[in-house]
Amino acid sequence: YCISQMIIAVGNTLIGNTIGIDPSALYVIYIISVLSGFPLTAVRAKMIDNTRSMKGKYRPYILTMGIPTVILGAAFIWMPYEHMSLFAKCATVLAFNIGFQFFYNFYTDAYDSLINVLSPNSIERSDVLSIRSIVENLSPSIASIFLPIVAKLITGQNTLYDLKIYRVLFPPMLIVGFMISMLVYANTEEKIVQAKTHVIRMRFSDAFRAIARNKYFWIISLAGWLGFLEGSFNSIMGWMYNYQHACSEVQYSIIIAIAGNASFWNNVVAPFFIRKYGKKKILVFTNVLNVFFILLMLPIVIMTGSPHIIWLLLVCTFVNQFIN
Repeated sequence: YCISQMIIAVGNTLIGNTIGIDPSALYVIYIISVLSGFPLTAVRAKMIDNTRSMKGKYRPYILTMGIPTVILGAAFIWMPYEHMSLFAKCATVLAFNIGFQFFYNFYTDAYDSLINVLSPNSIERSDVLSIRSIVENLSPSIASIFLPIVAKLITGQNTLYDLKIYRVLFPPMLIVGFMISMLVYANTEEKIVQAKTHVIRMRFSDAFRAIARNKYFWIISLAGWLGFLEGSFNSIMGWMYNYQHACSEVQYSIIIAIAGNASFWNNVVAPFFIRKYGKKKILVFTNVLNVFFILLMLPIVIMTGSPHIIWLLLVCTFVNQFIN
């Protein structure tokens, strides 16, 4: 949760409003950050492909990438942005995000991939994924509810645009979060069984040539690209709050908490629907609903001049996140 608030995005409240980087400059460093991720992704892929550890393929990186992630996150918050020029702010935020591209993304890749090697049973993996998602989706909801309350106690004002809030809250949250992730590191076991003499050395160029001929890779990648465009609707709420001031700080916290809560209920029911209908039918049906509710946002934005427009968009966002 903490690091996600530090990742460059056009609707990012911490970077845009609190640190004070305007949307145009934010977009420029966002593009640079994304481009920097390409070679770093190749490095991560090569390292994981050639990992041979007694602790498994993914578990070691939860530890080794988690520690620098926590250090980077704490340092990010405590940089003296108040005394920096716009260029210095952009350079600092960009430098940290390049670090996050490697360490934080490596950490989350290992954490997300670990579930694929916990069990050979796909239904069992789906059950574990649902339970995991329920637990991890609690944190944004809880944080969104209590952040304005704690902010009021720290600053004496109804604002989320004060670095003191994040400097007080985020470092202990980062440390506690890392300690919880150590429970995963210590109490899981990867179910990959192979001979000790079985050593695979995979070059990134070999892997690239292999996937270039794999039509399913390109189908899945295309779906991911479309999903990236589809997911841009998530930026609308942040943009309306940060730049159009469509609601107050307290109202925005409620909106984020409600929207985030959508990801709780779908994970409760997902295992039962998977068992009854199968993943393929669910995927087709939910994609159709996603398209409908995203299109529904257009007439709301165009035809509604009401101050309550953000609440109507919240309904569409809630349904989309539930379906996703």
